Amino acid sequence: MALINYNKKIRYKVLSVVLSVLIILSLVFNIAVSAEDGGVKIHIDTNGLESPPDITSAAAILMNAETGDILYEKNSQRVIFPASTVKIMTAVVVMENVEDLKSEAIISKYVVDHISGNSMDPKVVEGEVFTVEDLLHAMLLWGANDAAYALAEYVSGSVSDFVAEMNKKAVELGCTDTVFANPTGMHSADMHTTVSDMAKIAFHASKIQKIMDISSLPKYTIEQTNKDRDGRTMINRNHFIVKGTYLQYYYEYASGINYGYTPEAGYCLTTVAQQTGLSYLCILMGATSTPIPDSDSVRINCFSDAKSLFEWVFSIYSYKTVISTKSKIESVEIKLSANRDNVTLVPDVDIPVLLPQNADIDKEITTNCEIFEDALIAPVEKGQHMGNLTVIYKDEVVGTAKLLSNADVERSLILYILEEIKEVVSGNWFKASVVIFFVIFAFYIAISLTRKNKKEYRRRF
Repeated sequence: MALINYNKKIRYKVLSVVLSVLIILSLVFNIAVSAEDGGVKIHIDTNGLESPPDITSAAAILMNAETGDILYEKNSQRVIFPASTVKIMTAVVVMENVEDLKSEAIISKYVVDHISGNSMDPKVVEGEVFTVEDLLHAMLLWGANDAAYALAEYVSGSVSDFVAEMNKKAVELGCTDTVFANPTGMHSADMHTTVSDMAKIAFHASKIQKIMDISSLPKYTIEQTNKDRDGRTMINRNHFIVKGTYLQYYYEYASGINYGYTPEAGYCLTTVAQQTGLSYLCILMGATSTPIPDSDSVRINCFSDAKSLFEWVFSIYSYKTVISTKSKIESVEIKLSANRDNVTLVPDVDIPVLLPQNADIDKEITTNCEIFEDALIAPVEKGQHMGNLTVIYKDEVVGTAKLLSNADVERSLILYILEEIKEVVSGNWFKASVVIFFVIFAFYIAISLTRKNKKEYRRRF
């Protein structure tokens, strides 16, 4: 009996050890998956091109600001705290629910009691009146949390109802891992997002011109209010935008839209850059800072990360004119012409296509021509629309143009008359007329012959 009990104890110990190992492995495995979050993904063919830069931000997305196509992503599904990027959604909900930005909002006691983090200077007071437009500037440029609360109350009556609208809008935009708990971005354990979701929100916001106009300003001054005689001037916190204040970060191609920080979320930057007709939207979250040697300052890495990504994509992508108005697309034969037998068709516009530097235009660009049949008969005028051209890249239509004649073609009168005669002769009604004519003629001959025979018969008899 003692031996049996001893064996049971051994088995229990072994099982405990095995279970412990399995639990530890499971935790390690889950942590590994969570840490990877898909890693870096590049959605373009970089074969023969420069590789994307290594960035320090925990999560990032770089996308075409015009189409929304994602070009680069890092840990895009990682669940993270959003910090001040929340204010992008706050601005969206305000813009979509307020028709008159000159309408006035009154600061409530609730707003005054909940001021924390960034706020206007001097701080707002109960009963102070601002326009919605002024509050939007304060929130988007300076990251003023009191302005965000005031806007929420103005739009929805209460902050909680406004947050409900924010979450509803997030679902409408296709966000699957985003929960908003406040309109400011101040840390809350209940609030989270992913850079993938924030990209959807930021892309939508970038299409609202007023948001881009406000967030691209270097500074803005709110004139005196009923409670403040001096007014308030706010500098844009997006270091890319302000040349004087943040000279080491200034990026001439950047515009909008939000920058912020909390200890829990790290540094978060959402911005647009435009160059040579190209426009890209970059969202970086969970960025860190690096101490500057022999200084009390730090270098905020999200700005260098964004600049590196922008410069990379600008260097590998460019617009190339694959079809120009001087391109001779096709030579077509012209009927009934007096001075020439054919005419060359050319496009009415240049067709530029956004292509990577390694694109082989001769092999990867194809064209389809549709020629109007009724346009192939003289006379033809120079510049006459004679067909359409479609340009295709990787099975997608990337451009269209009208095909125009590059010369005048006169009509030959003789050939035209002969063609008209030919058409008349070959027509069914003409053939029927000829048949009828010959039938009548034959009938006439038959009758004439019959009469003639009768006359001859009478003469003989």
